[in-house]
Amino acid sequence: MTRTPLRAALVVAALAAGLSACQAPSPGPRTSPAPPTASPATTGAIYVTGAKAGDDPCARVVSAIGYLGLSLLPPGREEAQHWDGDVRGRFGYLRGTLEMYGPRLPAAAADAVAAVDGVAETLSRAGTAASRRPGLLRRYRAASAAVLAACGRS
Repeated sequence: MTRTPLRAALVVAALAAGLSACQAPSPGPRTSPAPPTASPATTGAIYVTGAKAGDDPCARVVSAIGYLGLSLLPPGREEAQHWDGDVRGRFGYLRGTLEMYGPRLPAAAADAVAAVDGVAETLSRAGTAASRRPGLLRRYRAASAAVLAACGRS
């Protein structure tokens, strides 16, 4: 049996009518959402998927440094490091983690956190000159080691 455009239109209309009959009744007029029970100032902004403002800051930052480290060549190989979207994205992820948890890290980490964030901001950009990247990566390694030490990790 050959389908004609009219027949196909009738079949689609019948299916649509049948499907709409199966849907739940309309919930009624839309209302504005309920006001939040807490402000971002009291709960903290969420910059990292799956993170919660109350998570252990050292554990989160150490994890983000380790996650980035999986994409980096070993120390001494900075000149050979590839700067694809994966590496740049992981520097961006580290920045979000520092934004969310950095202020609650031990005070001894404050200068190192600022250094890591500044270097990570530059290294996360695609437009950063290739000639600058190896030196910045060495600075990142020194600063991230200081953050790890302040958190009792090495």
